[in-house]
Amino acid sequence: MNKCLSIGAAITLALTAGACMQQSTPQQLNTTNANSRIYIGSLTCNIAAGTGYILASSKRMDCVFLGKDGVSTAQYDGTITKVGVDIGYTKAVHTIWRVYSLGSQRAANSLSGTYVGEQSSAAAGSQAGGNWLYGGANAEVGMVASGIVKDAGYNLAVGVAEMNLKLRP
Repeated sequence: MNKCLSIGAAITLALTAGACMQQSTPQQLNTTNANSRIYIGSLTCNIAAGTGYILASSKRMDCVFLGKDGVSTAQYDGTITKVGVDIGYTKAVHTIWRVYSLGSQRAANSLSGTYVGEQSSAAAGSQAGGNWLYGGANAEVGMVASGIVKDAGYNLAVGVAEMNLKLRP
């Protein structure tokens, strides 16, 4: 129970801190979070274009993790599936997730797994939105993405998201 409360508090703080900021570079995020005890790095993902079919959508992702040390890296393939209201289309976008660990999962190559959480975004040319996801090995990793993406398409999406990541060989 305490672990769940700690995870919830960490995610709430991260969302609050990042809700209104423009997307930073992975290096800027690492510098900003250098003193954090739970921040472990940033996951940069290129997410494929797609169309929302009212209740669901699924998009492929190509991701690179950069550890807080600025040296550790790993590449991942993935998908993000949204269930809820998802109407319209989005162009391919570039998203950066802040990655937090409340356990022993701190290595660049340890993010493989399934993550679930909340997702919301609105796009009318530019896109604004946020996501928080929780999961991974031993359910110890939280990820937060928020910001504004220019020229993203026209879409409204609110609901639950599931992201699957697999370490690229």
